[in-house]
Formats: sequence, C-alpha cells, structure tokens
Amino acid sequence: MECVNCQCHGLYLSIVIVIDNSIWTDNNSEICKMRECLEFEHMSTIQNPNPENTVDVIGLSSVNTLHTFAEMWYRVFLWALFSSIFVHTAAALMAFATLRKHKFDPGNFEQHLQTDIAAPIPRSGSQATLDSLDLTRFSEDGERGVDERVAVLEFELRKAKETITALRTNLTVATESETSTPDTGTPKYFNNELIKPHEQRALNFLINEYLLMYGYKLTSITFADENENQDFEEWDDVGLNIPKPAELLPLYREGLRQAGHDSTAASSQTDFPTTDEIKEQQIQNLNVENEQLKAEIAKLELAKAELQSKYDTLLSNTTHYTTDNSSSQFENNSTKSESPENFEVIDKLDRQDSPKSKSHGSIVTLDDDGSATSLNENDADWTRVVIPLDNCEQRNVDADRNSNSSKLNSSKDDIITLPKSQSCRKLPNGFQRELLSNCFINVFKKTESHILEDYLRDGITNESFVHIVSQCMLRIIPNIILNKREEVIPLLISAVHLNPNSNERDAMLQQLFNLKKRPSEDERRMILSGIVGIAKSSGESLVENEVLPQCWEQLTHKHVERRLLVAESCSALTPYVSSTIRNSLMLSMLQQLLEDRDPLVKEMALKALALVIAYCDDADKYPQCEELALCTLGHSSVNVVNCNIRILLPVLAEWALNTGKLHCTLLKNLLQKLNYLVKLSQSDSPTKKQMSSDESIIQIINVLDTLLPFVLVYIADVEPVVSRIVEELIVEIRPEFSKLCTSLTNPRNFYNGDKDIGLIFYEFDKYILEDPNITWPELDWFLDIVLPDLLNTLNHIDITQHSVLKSVITFFTDICIVFGKNFTTLKMKPIFQTHIQNLEQMLLNFNQYTPNFSMIPVYLISVLRYSSDEEELSSMLKRFVCALPLCGTPLDCLDVTVRGLYENSDLQETVVNALWEGVVHQRPLVRSATAALFSTIVGCSAEVLLCSRIAPALVTLASDPDILVRTATLPALGSLITDCSVKEVHDKAYMQLQSFLSDSASKDNHAMLRQLVVTLGHIVNACDVWFREEVILPQLAAMSAYTSQMSNQTRKIDMASALIESFSATIYCPLSRNTISTALLPGLKYLEAVDNKSLVIHRDTIVAMIRETEARLDQSTPGQLERSISISQNVNQGMEDVRQRVSKIFSSKSSIPKTHTLPNLQGMFRKK
Repeated sequence: MECVNCQCHGLYLSIVIVIDNSIWTDNNSEICKMRECLEFEHMSTIQNPNPENTVDVIGLSSVNTLHTFAEMWYRVFLWALFSSIFVHTAAALMAFATLRKHKFDPGNFEQHLQTDIAAPIPRSGSQATLDSLDLTRFSEDGERGVDERVAVLEFELRKAKETITALRTNLTVATESETSTPDTGTPKYFNNELIKPHEQRALNFLINEYLLMYGYKLTSITFADENENQDFEEWDDVGLNIPKPAELLPLYREGLRQAGHDSTAASSQTDFPTTDEIKEQQIQNLNVENEQLKAEIAKLELAKAELQSKYDTLLSNTTHYTTDNSSSQFENNSTKSESPENFEVIDKLDRQDSPKSKSHGSIVTLDDDGSATSLNENDADWTRVVIPLDNCEQRNVDADRNSNSSKLNSSKDDIITLPKSQSCRKLPNGFQRELLSNCFINVFKKTESHILEDYLRDGITNESFVHIVSQCMLRIIPNIILNKREEVIPLLISAVHLNPNSNERDAMLQQLFNLKKRPSEDERRMILSGIVGIAKSSGESLVENEVLPQCWEQLTHKHVERRLLVAESCSALTPYVSSTIRNSLMLSMLQQLLEDRDPLVKEMALKALALVIAYCDDADKYPQCEELALCTLGHSSVNVVNCNIRILLPVLAEWALNTGKLHCTLLKNLLQKLNYLVKLSQSDSPTKKQMSSDESIIQIINVLDTLLPFVLVYIADVEPVVSRIVEELIVEIRPEFSKLCTSLTNPRNFYNGDKDIGLIFYEFDKYILEDPNITWPELDWFLDIVLPDLLNTLNHIDITQHSVLKSVITFFTDICIVFGKNFTTLKMKPIFQTHIQNLEQMLLNFNQYTPNFSMIPVYLISVLRYSSDEEELSSMLKRFVCALPLCGTPLDCLDVTVRGLYENSDLQETVVNALWEGVVHQRPLVRSATAALFSTIVGCSAEVLLCSRIAPALVTLASDPDILVRTATLPALGSLITDCSVKEVHDKAYMQLQSFLSDSASKDNHAMLRQLVVTLGHIVNACDVWFREEVILPQLAAMSAYTSQMSNQTRKIDMASALIESFSATIYCPLSRNTISTALLPGLKYLEAVDNKSLVIHRDTIVAMIRETEARLDQSTPGQLERSISISQNVNQGMEDVRQRVSKIFSSKSSIPKTHTLPNLQGMFRKK
C-alpha cells in the first residue's frame, strides 16, 4: 500500500507540474479549482491510507466507496497490472507450445530441404577468381581494399551455391544408382513395391502428359486438381537433374521388350506369380532402403546447414578481411560447372608432399581444349581435386608472366599475343619477340575490325555473340540491296531483344526505322511486324524508353512514307505501352501527326487516335480528344473526314456514353457548331460566308446522324424501361435500324449492359405505345432541347441550299427509323404539326416577311412518310400544291418534296394523284406550278404511269387556254422526249410541240417563244431524225431571222442568247447536206447579222460555229452523210472530227500496192 501511495503521490505531482507549466493556468479559474481539489485529495490520502485488500480490488469485490481521486487511480492501476500479466503469460505459453510443436515436427524441415534442393540456383554473375586478384597490391594503399574483399566474397558465395547444386546432383546420382537394369530373363514383381516420392512425381507428370496427348482433357484436369502440389508444366518440379524421359507409351513398350514379351501378343497380359518368400525379401529390402535414405537425408541436412553457416560467416567477415598473402589461402572444392565456361580449380598443396608450396599456393585455370585434368560430366566424385604443378608447368607460368611484362613495355602496334604452348622450353624474351615478328602470323594486327580482335581475345560467349551480331549488322545492312533488306528484320528483332547495351539497341532500332528510304505499304508492314515483335518479346519498358523515341524523331521527316510509318507504329504499339505513356507521349505524337499536310498521314493518325481513345482510362483527357476529333472535321480531304466520322467519333461517343458526357458535352458542342455554321451561311457579310460552307454543315449533320444509335441507347437504357423487362430474352434489332449502323455504331457491339439491347429497344417502343405521355429526364432532354434546337437550325437553312436540305431530310429520316414508328408518331409528329400550323398561319396573314419553307419537305418526306399515314400525306401534299403557288412563294420546297417522295416507288401513285389536283385547279398559277412539278418526275416514273397518268395530264395542260400554263408545260414535254422511251408518248409530245410552233400567238409572247427555243435545243440530240431536220432546224433558222429583225434590244439579246445555246447543241448532230445548207448555216448567218455591240461576248462563238459548219459542208458528201446518220444520232464534235480526219488519213490505203507492207508515212504526216 505504501508503494501504491507513492505512485499516486507521483501521479499527483505530475498533474500539478503540468498544470503549473501551462500557459493559461493563471487565467482560468476552473483549472485553479481543480488544482485545489487535487491537493486536498492528496493530503487526505497520505493521512488516512486505505488498507484495501489487493484480491478484493482484482476480483472487483470491494465494498468500500470511492471518495478521493487517489482511490480511483489505485484500483485502476492494480487491475491493469494484474490483467496484463495474466494475458501476456497466457500468450507466451501458447507461442512456446506452437514453436515447440513446429521444432519437433520433422516433416517441416524435410519439406524445406526438398524445396531448397529442387529449386534451381542461378550462378553468380561475378567472373572474379583468385587468379585475377593481386592480394598484395593494397598493402600500402588500403582505399580500394573493400572492393577486393567484396570480389573474394562473391567468389566464395558462388562456390557455396555450386556446392548446393552439386548436392542436388548427388541425390540424382544416388537415385539412379539404386535402379538396377532389368534383366530380360528374370521377371520383376513390381506390384508389391512401395513407390518413392520422386517416382510418384515423375509418373504423375508422364500420366498427365499421356492424358493430354490422347484426348483425355477432362480426366487430366481432374488428375491435376487431385495433385495440386505438383506443377505439370515443368519437368524440373519433379526434383531430379535428369532430362525428361520419353512418353509413357514408349516406356511401356520398352518395358515389354526387355521382359521378353511382345506388346501385340495377348499372352503378355498376364500377372507374374508371387510367393511369400519373395514378399518377405522385398519388405526387408524396402526397410533397408528406407534406413539408407533417412541416413542420406540427414547427411544432406548437415551439409546444407554447414554451407549456410559458412555463407553467413563469409558475409559477416567483409570488414575483417586482410590482404596478407600468407594467411589468405583457401581450401575449396572443385565442382562441375553447368556452363561451357572454364573449370576453376583452387589447389592447396600439402606441405609435407610439396615443400615448394610453403610460401604460397598456386591457382591453375583449366581450359576446355584439353589441359592437365579434365572433369567428366558423369563423374559423381565432385569432391576435392588436387592437382600439383610440375616444374615444366611452373616455367610456362613464369614465361607467360615475363612475356606479359615485356608486352606492357612495348608499343601497341608491336603487341603479339602468344598462345599457350605445351613445350617446356623457355626462350629468351628478345629472341622470342624477334622470332614471332618474323614467323608468327599476327591475325589481329592485320584485321581491320577491332570487334574480332576484342572478342576473340576474350573468348566468345552468348553475350559477346549478341554484341558481335549487333555491331556487324550495322555495317552489313547498308551494303544489302534495297529489295532484300527486309530479310534482316528477324535478326534485328533478336539482337534488340537479347542485347543488354542500350546504345547498341538504339542504333539497331534506328536502323530498323531507316531500313528503307521510302518504304512501300508491304515494306512498312514488314517493319511494323518487327516493331511489334520487339514489343511482345521485350516488354513495355523497352517500347516506352527506346522505340517511341525513335518514332518521335521520325515525326518531321521529309518523306510521307516515313511519317506514315510513325502513325502506323503508334497504332500497332498502343496495346504494348502503359496507360501513362499512352495518354501523354503517344497522344502528343498523334496530335502532331494530325497537323500533317498529307491526307494519308492524317487518316492513319485518326485510326491510331481512335485506338488510343479506346484504351484511355483518364477522364481528364476527354476534352482534348474531343477537340482533336471536331477540329479534323474541317479538313479538305474527303477521306480524312469520312475516317473521322466512321471510326474516331463513334469511339469517342462510346467513351462519352460510358462517362456520362454524351448529352452534356459531345452532342451539345456538335449542335452549337451546327447552329453557328448555318447562321454564318445566311449572313450578308462575304467574310462570314466564306467561314461557312455547305460541305462543313453537311459534315456536322453526318456526324449527328452517325451518333444516333448512341443517343437511343442513352435514352432507352434507363430504369423505367429496364425495370419492365421480366424475362431474359434475345430480341433482334429492327432490320431498317441495323442497316443504318456500321460495325462501330451497332448497339450490339458497343453496348455492355446486363440486359439484351434488342430487348431494351423493344420495351422502349412498347412503353411509348402504351403510355404516350410518359416521360423521364433523358427523354425530356431529347424532346425539349435537342429536337427544338434542330428545328431552329432548320428554319435558318435556305431552301436553295439543296445539298444541305437533302442531308437534313436524310438525318430526320434516320431519326425516325432509329427511334421507331411509335416514337415518331406519338412524340415527334405533334412537335412538327405545331410548327407547320404556325407556318400556315403566317401565310394566311400575308405579312411582308417571307417564312422559311424548309420544314415542309422534312415533315412530308421524313415524318409523315415513315409514319405510314398515306392519307394524311396525300392531303398535306395537295394542300401545299394548291396553296403555295397562290402565295407567290418559290416552288423550290415543292420541287424538293415531290422529288423526295417520288424516290419511294410506293408513293409515286400518291404523288401523281396529288398533282392531278393541281391539273384541274381553277387558278392558272396552280396549273402552271403543277406543270413544272410534272417535269421533275418524268425521268423517275414507270412506263405504265407515264402512259396512263402523266402524259394525259401534260396534254391537258398543253391545251390550256392560258398562255402561262402552256409555257410551263413545254419543259415537261421536252422531258417526255428525253427521259422516256415509249413511242406513243413521243408522238404525243411531237404533236404538241408542232402545235405550239404553228400557233401564231406564240410569236407574240416573248416568254413562250424563248421557252420554245430552249426546249428545241434540249431535245435536238434525243429526238427522231425526221423531227430534227424537218421541224427543229427550220424553226430555229426562222426564229434567228425573226430575232435579227426585232427592235427591242433587251428581248433581242435574250432571244439571241437562247438561240446560240440551241445551235451549239445542234451543230454537232449528224445532219444531211441539204439541212446544213438550207437551215443550219442560214440560221447562224442571221445570228451573225445581229448587232455586234449587243453580242460582244458571243461573237467569237458564232464565228467559230459558222466556220465549223462551212467545213462540214465542204468535206462531206451525201453518201457519207447518209451513212453517218444511219450509224449514230448522238455524235459530239470531238468524235466526228476524229472520225473524219482518220478516214482521210487512211483513205489512200486502197491505192498502195500490195507489195508494200507499210503506208506512205511521209504523205501521212505531210501538212495539208
């Protein structure tokens, strides 16, 4: 209790000291009160100590009430002290029992010994031996003594490891010696022998190999599972230093042959007889063998422990090693080396047998070429080998030392390396040097290559061979012809993989990239195969540190093929580099390649970038990749843009879909860029118009069209849709949807969800049909943001931008196909109807502002056509055909709509019925507009529809009393002649044209007269010959005469321009001489007579046509003209001119005598 009170007193003092030393004690009244309480409790404890029993405190059975602070700490301290003593004592006893059990279990140490013996121990990389050490040169200077001690200890360590390997070899030899050669005449009884562990492991290996070889794969798997402690991939796991024996079947046949049985005889399938005496003898033999093995194992354990202690002693004596030569002699055992290098024997001569060895030991190196003593591979005596040196050998060693000292004093050019000689004579140094200089062939002095000198002097090893090959290839490759250099690629790959020298590897990699100056595609494939081979064999470290820097150096090469090789290398090496290098260095290289001026390099860089993005796992790199993809869309090369849309952007969209950036980043940026380009195209500023072209707008629309499958997956793969899936089924995607997808945009390929994507689309379509008012955030995003944004952009597209409008129509059609019929009808159609109603309301108000009609063809062709509502489609088309001409709006939107609908053969009848509403309309404007629309569909119509519906409609319009309607019908009549092959239709068109030409009212109407001229020039090459010569040319000549007499200069110039275009198409037609002289030439003369001031720009054209006509008139005969008319009706100027000139050149062949084999060449080329 006094001790406890002292402890409490110390605790009190500690608390008081802490409180006194605090910087805020005097400023805090509560702390002062606490200090007073502690002092009072301490004094009460000293005056009245509590003689509490310790057992009561530990057992928590005290009945006294705690009144003071010291009483509490007293009980806490006692309980903690005794509880810790109890717990630690119990833990120590348990640990002691466990260690004792482990120590006296021999199985633990036996297993450890077998593991050490079986494990292959590599040789040390050190090549230092005692004959290469000068132990006395550090006697005066001890600064480098530590390095020399380390070298000696490395030598000792290597010897210890070789001794352990020899122990393992000795165990193998002992095992082989126990196996007796089977006697062919004495039967062996193997059934009762116990199997040994190494035999069991060997048999297990052979049995598993047999099962795999003969098709018992499942059995081999079960067998391997039952023997999980054995590795069936490596024979070394068996634990014997012998090569793997033959297969099980040859061993079985060999055993039968040695036993004197034939493997094919049935009599061999019998058992050997057994007796009790043989069984007893076998049991005794097994017991003796077991005892022998146990003794041998004990010896091996002792040897291993001794070697381990020796190894530890060598490591601990690194600081105590001395350089005294007399006390540094070592006693070592010479072991067999598994490598083909020299054997080293450290000999310690017995002082009694060799007095000369008292001063120092001798170290002898035995060469492979046959020396004093050779070690047989099968020699089991691996213990000490003592080789004394005789006087002759000692003299040779001294001679070598003397020769070495003399060579050091001589110049480098006179050094001659003398090989070891078996002679015992000792020649004088001067005599030997002179003799060698006159007689001995110094190979290295005459060889220019220092490589051969260095490596032949030091000896050729595997490592030196790699260096020789590496350095020689750098000299050989430039001398190989170019078309055979790819043959050295396998050698380069092997040398790079095996060469440890980084400088030589860099040189060979540079040689690989520079193998061809401008490699072709096949040659680049060969080089790439070598680069990939290096990456596979050498790992990502070599690729990142050595191969990629070579690619970086080739980025700015002047030849396109070399830069293309870099881009292809980036694509091929993407899977073989780490994520860090791929996201940094390789991405920077591809970014620089995308700025290349050659389209081929850019296209390959885009493919490599797509591969890098596919492997990229750094979300911070997404903005950079997206910027690269969008910037490449503005390239002038079509192939580069198509590659971007077809490969790069789908890969980027897949990444954006998985990271949640598809709707908020990628599509948002694309829609903003599309809206910006469309507004620039409608700007009045020429500078802003140049910044935007129709091609750039079409490219963005095509990108959005390509990404539609990703948008659908984003909208449909949501909880409200997926939760409706009850059964796990596989549903095929709609065929029309699958046709729009490519390999990278097919949802079956890029979607990686748990449910079948076809089943998700089916449930999405079904969900929309069941509840048209259903909504969720992703669907609201498309209907409230994307679709209104697209319609707003559509309102800014001019109706005259036909290519852009066609792309938009295709895009909206694909939206309807991708999202399905139900979505189009129930979700998209109401939005379009609202915009169409607003457009009609604007037309009814007759405002000065002309609305944009681009939405009409999109709504009719895309939405209504896919919704399969033909009645509504026909009704809407009739309304627009009858309403828009009355509003004075251009007919471009109707023309685009009719063409787009008429491309679908199922809707041709619907379009014709709607146009017939315009034929019978009361207003001439509607009828004339209908006639113009008929001219756009004649070339796409079937013959039945032409004969039954279109031709009668045009005849009706051609007979219309209004001159405006008849004038609008002329282009349609010309289309019937040029685009139709039905003779009945042609006859109707000829009749109507003749009626127009014979009508006197046609000359009074300038618009109709000009349209007649244009239509005749349009059909002159496609009409019949009689109509051309009897109607068209005489009428054109008459109109030329009428034009020359016109007084209105504006109409005169207008008519003359139309006539020149028509005559330009007529002059190259096959015509008769009479037609040329009576119609064609006079008509051109009338045009020439027109005021030259009015037709300055066409004067040269008219003169040239007159000369050509006069030349045809002079050169042609009536017979030739008739033949030419019967042969062809469509012959252009070039073909006719060539035909006439060639016929003139070879016309003299008929006058050449038959004896001549060649025509008159001089006359052929004489200038006429």
